[in-house]
Amino acid sequence: MQCRDVRELADSFLSEQLLVETNHELLRHLETCPECRSDIAGLRVIRDGLRAAFTRVENLRPRPDFAAELRATLRPAPAEISRRSVLQSWWALAAGVVLAAGGGVFVRHSSSRSRLVALAREAAGDHQNCAVKFNLAERPIPLEEAARRYGAPYGALATFMLPAVNDPLEVLERHSCVYRGRRFGHVVFRYRGAVTSLLVTDGTAPSRPELEATDTGAVVASLPAGRFVGFLVGSLDRQQILDLAQVLAEPLSRHLA
Repeated sequence: MQCRDVRELADSFLSEQLLVETNHELLRHLETCPECRSDIAGLRVIRDGLRAAFTRVENLRPRPDFAAELRATLRPAPAEISRRSVLQSWWALAAGVVLAAGGGVFVRHSSSRSRLVALAREAAGDHQNCAVKFNLAERPIPLEEAARRYGAPYGALATFMLPAVNDPLEVLERHSCVYRGRRFGHVVFRYRGAVTSLLVTDGTAPSRPELEATDTGAVVASLPAGRFVGFLVGSLDRQQILDLAQVLAEPLSRHLA
């Protein structure tokens, strides 16, 4: 893959729309091309900034003249006016206004949830294929090396101290790994006898920790991680994972901010 190909695919790459094979090729190019890494990092900052600014808007209302324009468009010709056509137009107008006012929020929320569930599924796969058994196509690299190549959150995750809880958290490994074309910062630790993973990657996090349905057999909770999204994955029961995610969320977000 050449630099021009990376420039053409940058938006699709950041939107997670590339095929797995293409994603792998682009990542391999980024590992050897500092100029493209810098371009991708800059685009990511711009996208994250726009997303954050947009989500802070409290009222997503249609333009004041939108309803009038829609009514004029839907109004039938005088010769065709009937009780039925009036009712149909009224319902179409009402539906249009409702969709304009709230549809954008619903679609954005649904799309965001879909991406989060997909990321949670990949995090569960990374946990299984990296922390439980090594079955990755690409060997993990130290977080310090990942920081030099890819920047945050890898460097900060290398120094993140797991908070104290009733049962000790024993760190087993810290590295950066790739699963199905997505790079994660990965902290593997033991908690209550179970190997558990804290994974951080690019993405939009929920405002507070949430359990995710992944159909993978592992329990996954998503959590905020500064400008990134974190996942806690393990074989503990659902409440234990959620409780631990709630303990980790605030210090992790603060450390990666």
